[in-house]
Amino acid sequence: MNFPGRSVMKELHRISEDGFDFCDLTLEPPATWLPDGKEVGRLAGDLGLGLIGHTAWHLPIASPFPELRKTARDLYRRGLDCFADAGVELVNVHPDQRVPLHSKDQVRQMNAEAIGTLAEDAAGRGITLMVENLDRLFARPEDLAPILDANPGVGLHLDVGHANLNLGLGVPNRTAAFIEAFGDRLEHVHVSDNRGGPDDLHLPLGAGTIDWRATVRALKDIGYDKTVTLEVFSRERDYLRASRGFWLRLWSSD
Repeated sequence: MNFPGRSVMKELHRISEDGFDFCDLTLEPPATWLPDGKEVGRLAGDLGLGLIGHTAWHLPIASPFPELRKTARDLYRRGLDCFADAGVELVNVHPDQRVPLHSKDQVRQMNAEAIGTLAEDAAGRGITLMVENLDRLFARPEDLAPILDANPGVGLHLDVGHANLNLGLGVPNRTAAFIEAFGDRLEHVHVSDNRGGPDDLHLPLGAGTIDWRATVRALKDIGYDKTVTLEVFSRERDYLRASRGFWLRLWSSD
């Protein structure tokens, strides 16, 4: 994934130099909101990189304020236009959890409706939308079911790190449960490590508590052979490179 505080073009060169196959292109402030999509697509092609679209997690797509919902949708559409110009065909969306004074069921239904409209916007641009599992209100397969059941054209974006958050004593990582429930709709995977608590630490693989061998087995058992993003955040690029080697060794040996 590119760092949104730095020029997209510089990030594409860095990602290519580190030997990756594609960029998980995130469009958000401060530095990567709406670059020239055609230029991004051309550079990625020249570098031999594929592109997948990643959107800002904090857009209030299910806000109880109609004006905010409309603004969020308009911003999301502008992002889709940029992705389409870059040749991106797969883009994620994060459910909106910040809807106070509404029940969990209401929040999930509001998100199902909002994501349905965004999926229509995406389809009109030749893009498939996928919804990402989070923590709290969207941590379990049954939490995402209202969205996926209502929108059969929307895929699953599985974040293995998120599936490890806020685990109780003896509670397993939720990756296998997501794969069992929605493996046939799995479009993309994020991997990073954490320690099972409330913090999404984005640690290098192997630095937390996630069983990566079990993760790889669960994905390979359903024949998964699509994209995997290393969402490892550190100033030291060696941690990202080491995680890439770790993942590839597991994938090839399992």
